[in-house]
Amino acid sequence: MSTYNPLLQSQEPTYYDVTLPSKGISYVEEGSINDIFEPDAIIDGVVKIRALTTKDELIWTDQRLVEDLKAPIIILKNTVLGLKKPELLIRADVETLLLEARVLTYGKMTKVSWTCSECNNVNEITVDYTQLPIKQLGDFEELMLNFKNYKVYMTPIIFKEAVEIQKANDNDVSEQLDKIVSCIQRVDVADEDGANQTVTDKRFIAQWVEQINPKDFKFIIEHFTEVNKIGTVMDLDVKCQNCSYKEKTDVVVDITNFFSEED
Repeated sequence: MSTYNPLLQSQEPTYYDVTLPSKGISYVEEGSINDIFEPDAIIDGVVKIRALTTKDELIWTDQRLVEDLKAPIIILKNTVLGLKKPELLIRADVETLLLEARVLTYGKMTKVSWTCSECNNVNEITVDYTQLPIKQLGDFEELMLNFKNYKVYMTPIIFKEAVEIQKANDNDVSEQLDKIVSCIQRVDVADEDGANQTVTDKRFIAQWVEQINPKDFKFIIEHFTEVNKIGTVMDLDVKCQNCSYKEKTDVVVDITNFFSEED
């Protein structure tokens, strides 16, 4: 019996190029690129992605997978060509890929609600996802923070670690410290003789972060914030339909209904 199905001939997926916000720079530096991608699946920070199938979409009806944030991992593994371990991607790359999959599946327009901070009126606006700017990582040097006696190499937060930290912490202080430590991949420190030592042990890095002087910690916080700004910029200039007050609002993407078709 033939296994050829003529019905599937017209269903061959079309893949589209998308540039990752990280451009793959940190994956190359960390040597994790071969763990995350098949050979040639990422070239100059560009990967290929397709729209969702019906089977893919049904994953989002499994509330357990959505709440555990396993759904996006399954979706990306299905839709991104040659992607082996989506959980090791930087969170900003995950968000950008999900956004692209959503656009390819349902179109570029979505409706966003926001509450005016002046009169509390609930407004609704239409947003074109493709018009939102994307901040990309320029080069490796943007990840480095230099002090007099040490250098800090910090990457944007990994999706898997962001999920684990969110589940493990019950207060903002612990969560913030854990996120910072997770992003610091190594610290190069000069000893008394001027020779450099490289520290990669997360336990040692965590102890150091907790004991560092407030002035240096402030610089680390600022660097952490800047490094994690890559990705789709969700800030919009809006005007209240009731009182005409102008302000900025964030486009909040609710992952639990992210792949719901627009009316």
